[in-house]
Amino acid sequence: MHVSSKYLDLTRKKLELTRLPRELELPKRRWDLGTPKAVLEPLLDYWLESYDWRIEEAGLNTSLPQYRTTISLPSPHNTDSVQKLRIHFVHKRSTHENAIPLLFCHSWPSSFIEPQKVIDALTDPQSLPNFGDGAQQAFHVVVPSIPGFGFSDASTIETFGLEGTAEAFDKVMKRLGYERYVAHGSGWGFSICRTLALNYPQRCVAVHTANPTFAEPTFKQSPISFLKYQLAKVTRARVASLSFGYVPWEVQDASSQDASSHQDHQSTNIYRGPVGPTLSRLYSLRPQTVAFSLCDSPVGLLAGLLDVIHTPAPPSLEPITSRSRSPFLSPIELEQEESHQDRSSIETAFRSTPAGLVERVINSRESEVDSKYYSWSATEVLNWTMMQWLPGPEASLRWLRRAHLDSTPSSPFSTMHCPVPLGISSFRARNPSKNEKATPLMWGSATWNVAWVKRHQRLASLPAWEARDELVLDMRKYFQSHAPAMHAPSSNANAT
Repeated sequence: MHVSSKYLDLTRKKLELTRLPRELELPKRRWDLGTPKAVLEPLLDYWLESYDWRIEEAGLNTSLPQYRTTISLPSPHNTDSVQKLRIHFVHKRSTHENAIPLLFCHSWPSSFIEPQKVIDALTDPQSLPNFGDGAQQAFHVVVPSIPGFGFSDASTIETFGLEGTAEAFDKVMKRLGYERYVAHGSGWGFSICRTLALNYPQRCVAVHTANPTFAEPTFKQSPISFLKYQLAKVTRARVASLSFGYVPWEVQDASSQDASSHQDHQSTNIYRGPVGPTLSRLYSLRPQTVAFSLCDSPVGLLAGLLDVIHTPAPPSLEPITSRSRSPFLSPIELEQEESHQDRSSIETAFRSTPAGLVERVINSRESEVDSKYYSWSATEVLNWTMMQWLPGPEASLRWLRRAHLDSTPSSPFSTMHCPVPLGISSFRARNPSKNEKATPLMWGSATWNVAWVKRHQRLASLPAWEARDELVLDMRKYFQSHAPAMHAPSSNANAT
């Protein structure tokens, strides 16, 4: 990929002309009203003064081999016509003989760079020789950009959503010579995986996901799953033979949530947790209206992304510059920023900071203070923002709206049972809300063949970025044991 310099110059002009809104001072609840100015403003400065897209562009081109191919899809309005879309995708093959084709489905508001931190470990597992046979499983990784995201053409058909995306992805895999494959996705990527498994069960033979949400099983939909859940609740999941995969905290939380759900929905309490799912719904309601703002403002896109990932700063980390410290600066970038400041002012700031804290932050990628959180760097946040800014967010917002419509709770997509085996990795939420708990994982047995579950204590909302080591090991172990033997093409099949 190579972005026009004229477009980069236009982006800079828009950043320079940014007018930031006034806000209320809420020191202890600064995320309650949305992305705080104290978090966004240092990132705006960094974007203008230090961020270099050309460096990031070269790094992404090196780490993520990219291609584009034209896929023909039937038009829903005219069976005799087709729509042709250029689909952009990453394709990185493994050198290992036992490698399995893996379709990695990215989510919203991410893009094809979502697996950047795990793709090398997936294609070449030689770095973990002591974790058993499953830890050595390798993959040929394919990461298509959803039409309208990244550098994939957007569909001009209003009803293009999960079905069309799954068909395009399946055709990309077939064109690359992968007749059978496994799939991974979280968030909306998991919805794409489910569509693939439902529509192409002979080709998409196993699915893995992280942090899924499921609807509570009903007797009408799945009597067996319903009865298992009721028995697990009665026994509080403390009797092994009657727990059916549930764990005590799931049934206790779920019971408490069931009892108070109506009250919570009717109350005036404001939601105070990570609002990714809420924002997804809000953005999808009126995508064209939102697009006018986000298409014209890179800072508006940045603010929206920050609100979705919502990585809080360590509470004891005090600012060491005149502006409040953004929680997204990595130790390396912290050092780079300091090199441009007067040394005496830094020493003064160091003296006003709790003893030893700054030194720990600089000298450790995951400091003692920040050990509970993954520290997104400013560069990483801006890379994700650029992947929305470059194509424009309007097509991805329209796709998001259609994806919501395709997956309503009463739709066949949501209620059908999928026989394809599903593996689940569960991580703890960074900012759990008292009004919104994670759904029990085994609720998924009503609509899936849940074959493998691994619960982690690590905090991660976006595991491919925030818990990559655990996620990679889980994918290797699950697919090594649950994916049927496959034979990928021996030569590197490139699309044209």
